[in-house]
Amino acid sequence: MIVGANFENKGSQAKLFVVIDELRKRFSDCEVYYAHNDEQLDGALYRFGKISFTKKEQSQVLRSNPLSGLTKMFRKKDDTTSADIDASSLVPQMDLMIDVSEHSLSADNSMADIEYYLNNIKIAKKNKIPMIIMPQSFGPFEFSVDNMYILGDMKDILFYPKAIFTREQFGYDELMGYFGLDNLRPATDMLLIDDSFEMTNVFSRFYRPEVPEIPEGNNVAIIPNALCLSKKYNDNTLDMYNKIFEALKIAGKNVYIVCQASSDMESCKELAEDFSPYGNIHLIERELDSVELNMFLKKFELIISSHFATCVEAYRNYIPALLLGHGEKYKDITELLGQEDFYFDILSEECNNYDIVDALNVLLKDLDLSKTRIQTRMINIRTKSCFEVFDELKW
Repeated sequence: MIVGANFENKGSQAKLFVVIDELRKRFSDCEVYYAHNDEQLDGALYRFGKISFTKKEQSQVLRSNPLSGLTKMFRKKDDTTSADIDASSLVPQMDLMIDVSEHSLSADNSMADIEYYLNNIKIAKKNKIPMIIMPQSFGPFEFSVDNMYILGDMKDILFYPKAIFTREQFGYDELMGYFGLDNLRPATDMLLIDDSFEMTNVFSRFYRPEVPEIPEGNNVAIIPNALCLSKKYNDNTLDMYNKIFEALKIAGKNVYIVCQASSDMESCKELAEDFSPYGNIHLIERELDSVELNMFLKKFELIISSHFATCVEAYRNYIPALLLGHGEKYKDITELLGQEDFYFDILSEECNNYDIVDALNVLLKDLDLSKTRIQTRMINIRTKSCFEVFDELKW
C-alpha cells in the first residue's frame, strides 16, 4: 500500500509509478494498492488497485479492530477494475506500507496534514505492517506553543518505520536533533536514481502516452509555479519572466510553457498570453501525465523550472536546468551536481532578476559544460539506491 502520492502533481505521480516499478522488478507477483484522497482515475489504464483513503476513512481504519477481517481478499492478476476497495477490510492485510510524500512533516504545514501523515504510521504499527518512508523533505519543527503537542506524537511514532530516507541534510539533522532516531538514512531524490522505468510494470495494455511534437533543436522548456505568480510575488515574477523571455528571444530559442501541476495551468495560460508578442513562446495546452512529461522534457536542451520534480527529471536525463524555486531541496541537489550557480530562491527578497538572467546567459553560452558536469556527478550518485531497501524485505 502506497500513501502520500497524488495525481494532480506530476512529480508526485512519478514517484508513485517509480516505486511500483521497482517493487515489481523484485516481486513480480505482488499486488500494489494506491491509497488516494478521493481522486477519480481511469482504472483501466493502471496495473494497481485503488483505495480511497480520505481523512475520514483513515480515521475509521485507525479505530477498527485489526482482527476483524480475517478472510483474505483476492483480485485477478492485472485486474483493471476502476472500483475502489474498502480500506477497513483491506489495510490490515497489507504486507508493506510505503510513504512517498514530498514535504508533509513540517511546521510550515497544517496540523491536519501532519496528523494525517502520522496516522498512516500509527495504522502500520497497529496492524504490524512494515513501513518505509521514501526520500522526502523534513522540517523545520519549530511549532507554535499551541501546536507543540505534536512533537510528542512524532517522538512516539517515528521510531516505527524500518527506514526513513531523508532527502536533505537539513531534514536529517532536524529528525536526529529532535528525536535521536536510529532508522534515518540519507538519500538522494528517488527520481534522480531511476533510469530504467518499465511501463508494463505500472500500466495496462490500454495505456498509450501522447507526447507533443515540436521541431528539433533550440528548444527551452519553462515550468512555472502558481505560488510564485500569486498576488504577493506577481510583479517581481512577471518582471523576471519578461527578462528571461527577452534573453531567450535574443538567443534564438523556441520557448514552450509546460504545466506540471493542475493548479498551475491558469498561470501557464496567463504567461503565454501576456508574453505572446515575443513570437517564440508556445503553450502546451494539454496536461501531460508524468510519463508523457518525462518523455517530452527529453526534447529540450535547457529547462527553466520552479518545480523540484521537473528539475530532477532534467538532471536525470543530463539536461541543464535553471532552478527558480524555494527550499533546501533545491540547494542540496544543485550542490550535489555542481549546478549551484543556477539556483535562485525567487521567493527571497535578496533574489535579483538581473542575476537570474546573467546565470541564464552563462548556461546558454556553454550548455555542454553543465551537461558534462551533471553526467560525471550522476555516476557517483547512482552507485547506491534507496530502492535497495526492498531487497532487505524477507518475503
